[in-house]
Amino acid sequence: MKTLFIGQNLIYLKSIESTNSYANELLEQINPLEGTLIYTFNQKKGRGQRGNRWECEANKNVALSIILNPPFLKLDEQFLLNKFVSLAVADLLAEIISSNGKKQEVKIKWPNDIFINNKKIAGILIENTIRESTIQHTVIGIGININQTQFNSDINATSLSLLLNKEFDLLMIIESLCEFIEARYLQLKSNNRGDINKAYLHQLYLFNEWHNYTSNNTIFEGKIIDISKIGKLQLQLKSGEVKDFDLKEIKLL
Repeated sequence: MKTLFIGQNLIYLKSIESTNSYANELLEQINPLEGTLIYTFNQKKGRGQRGNRWECEANKNVALSIILNPPFLKLDEQFLLNKFVSLAVADLLAEIISSNGKKQEVKIKWPNDIFINNKKIAGILIENTIRESTIQHTVIGIGININQTQFNSDINATSLSLLLNKEFDLLMIIESLCEFIEARYLQLKSNNRGDINKAYLHQLYLFNEWHNYTSNNTIFEGKIIDISKIGKLQLQLKSGEVKDFDLKEIKLL
């Protein structure tokens, strides 16, 4: 592992319901080293945003969790965790795709899903432990579709294997991912938040494009123009009004 701390402490699980759940249970028992990585190739009940499950065929994909200690972030800056991790996963996938001679764009679908060709290839779930107005620990769960080629018909998903018509070494993917995560995390710790915010908007799916959305049973047209400091989606409506939406308040049609 060519990193300073991300992934230097490795916990491999042959099979587990959720690496995030395991990481949170671990934090209740001990104080693991920052950068501790829990991974499996057989996650049975991976958790996603909105309480959704993450489909993960055994021995085909990457499912892992990383424990970080970011007390340097204020509570209203928690969304920076979503930003830096999303960028790290996007960085990894962009490098793999370009190194295989392809030019597909890697996009971040707010808040932290990774899309290629309008299909989901990776998901992120971040869970914070907060004590005395400080973020004590963060568990970052990441699932990436690597060698899986068949998905349930109701899931709009793709994988590296489907995109590039080849299979990949899962351990090598994890090692590379750790390097990209560490680079972006050190960027965050160095207070380069402006660069992170700019890069996130640059790769944001449907940014500055007009599309139909629904909220409170109302359909309307809007375009994403920014993300608020606390992570709300900011849409400009046709009337010119700008409205903020939380994760459960809006849906793309």
